[in-house]
Amino acid sequence: MKYVAVAFIGAFVLAGCGSVRYPTNYVLNFPPPVPHAAPSNGALGAVTVREFRCPEYLCEGRIVYRSSPEEIGFYEYHRWAADPRRAITQYVEDALRAQSLFKSVASQERGSEAAYLLSGNIERLEEVDEGREVRAVCTISAQLQDTRTRSVVWTNTASETVRVEKRDMRGIVSSLSAAAHTAADRLLKSMAEELPASVARTSTTGPTAINPDSSQGETVSRGTGTLAFGGTR
Repeated sequence: MKYVAVAFIGAFVLAGCGSVRYPTNYVLNFPPPVPHAAPSNGALGAVTVREFRCPEYLCEGRIVYRSSPEEIGFYEYHRWAADPRRAITQYVEDALRAQSLFKSVASQERGSEAAYLLSGNIERLEEVDEGREVRAVCTISAQLQDTRTRSVVWTNTASETVRVEKRDMRGIVSSLSAAAHTAADRLLKSMAEELPASVARTSTTGPTAINPDSSQGETVSRGTGTLAFGGTR
């Protein structure tokens, strides 16, 4: 009887171990940037890129969903393998090199001196549930600072909403990647179109002073997005 009891306990422990659930990890996946020819009026000076910031709850590891404007939830078993801040910042760096808008592009952590400093914030990167609709929403803001005058020569905010067609976690992450990719590309397009004129205007009218410790600049335009989402956790 003693041996039967021991065997039963052992089987129970093994069964319990077999039911342990481990998190599944994901990464944002972006296509490689498309190379562009240098501007006809020549490239601007060197730029360094500071790692983009985000609210702590967005980048603490767990993928975020929002079931209402006031309520935020987390997927306990679906997490980011790579910090979204690093992934989006790296894509922006690569895209800036492909744009050929600046003479050189480097990460700020390398300590290189440059004429410009690009910083940004990931304001939203989340699943949004609204009734039966499930969407991925990403909002990114960025600003470019002249390191000599400490003036903001360009700033913008872009937002993108992507409907989730495949209602599983891979489909959600794929849609988040698409939303982040589109938002980042819109910012880069805005920079390429507005920056040369902005730099010329600043040189003739003088700089606009900002707090040198602030990573935020004045937002001059904002992309549009529609909230929506629903699904199992």
